[in-house]
Amino acid sequence: MQNQPRASVIIPVWNGYDCVPACLRALCAQNYPDFEILVVDNASPDGAGDVVERYFPQARLLRASQNLGFSGGCNLGLHAAQGDILILLNQDTVVSLGWLKALSETATSDPSIGIVGCKTLYPDGTIQHAGGMVNVRGETRHIGAHEQDLGQYDLASEVDFVTGAALTITRRAYEQVGDLDEGFSPAYYEDVDWCYRAREAGFRVVYTPAATLIHAEHSLASSATHQGMYDFHHHRLRFVLKHWPREALAQFAEAEQEYLHTLAPGGERLAAALYRSYLTHLLFLDDLMQWRAKLLGSPGDEVDALAGLLLRLRATVSLPYDVGPTSLASIQNLLDGLQQLTWIEAKPLEPQLKRGGRIIGALRKWVYDHFTAAYLAPVIQQQTECNRQVSALIERMLNDRLRLAEVLTEYDVEARRELADLALELRRLHRA
Repeated sequence: MQNQPRASVIIPVWNGYDCVPACLRALCAQNYPDFEILVVDNASPDGAGDVVERYFPQARLLRASQNLGFSGGCNLGLHAAQGDILILLNQDTVVSLGWLKALSETATSDPSIGIVGCKTLYPDGTIQHAGGMVNVRGETRHIGAHEQDLGQYDLASEVDFVTGAALTITRRAYEQVGDLDEGFSPAYYEDVDWCYRAREAGFRVVYTPAATLIHAEHSLASSATHQGMYDFHHHRLRFVLKHWPREALAQFAEAEQEYLHTLAPGGERLAAALYRSYLTHLLFLDDLMQWRAKLLGSPGDEVDALAGLLLRLRATVSLPYDVGPTSLASIQNLLDGLQQLTWIEAKPLEPQLKRGGRIIGALRKWVYDHFTAAYLAPVIQQQTECNRQVSALIERMLNDRLRLAEVLTEYDVEARRELADLALELRRLHRA
């Protein structure tokens, strides 16, 4: 029986006080003869590194003076690792028994295999990841996401990428491919990029269902803020511009422009993030050109084509705001309807009752108590509907105006960011 290779499991940790112990306990229970655990404390503010140092002497703790992001933290661990197979593992995972053995056997079963990923499940047992696919815009999709695990992905297969939540790379592939690209810090697309670089170096990227784990997927980077959207789409574009040959870039540009035309009111923050990302890549094309020359053998003269592509995309982005649902025509129609509702015509009560006497007064009271209420009910209903529509109209108009103010503020901030980026690039060019 062939000796199993030494494995190195690298866990970058940030704010992992609650989840790291469970991750390490499951890892230490693996029935694998030769492996090391390297925990990279990415300047955890909650003392997660101290927990590792105190309770898990089996793990080798590497402390970073600052948060290096996912790729930077992993690279620190990769440089210190001694294994023949190198495994990146998220802090919020719990691996199954035999997980490490299954990964090792798959990674060493064929010298053409460079990267291996496993079946990743949500805590409720549904599938999170059974390999991944990438479309023409660089958008990623996890195969089997949120499906019940009925064995439909129990065959090993080649895939576009595997998630960095649990990614195995062979020493041979790592030495040819190199470190994770820290240009993807703090997060997003560093794992996809690594898989594509491995494939471009001649290695296969494989998914194996024989190794499974549970991933809580506590993303520390995802955000609906401008910066979160910018990080995601900036790194999506970085990935595409690094790896897509010119023919694929033409398809990307067409699909990206179609997407930009779908942006509607409510998508202003996303539009601002995309606008900024196109500019940033335009300013720092020299870095991307070096990567394209290395990975694709692209000629240096295609820089003008890439610059033109980014300029076209930037010109396509427009503020997705108009008068919106309260356009002048719709406002006029609503006002016309309100005018009709506010016109209340009193109806005479027949027969007319005369004043006089106790009996007549009692009769008048009885008539009013019974008939007046029935008469007033539709009037009150009509007035209520009128008030409701007036209130709704005013609320919609105010919300639109408030959203417009927020959007204009966001674009003002974005303009300041762009000026700062331009100033930095001008200083860089002056120094060069």
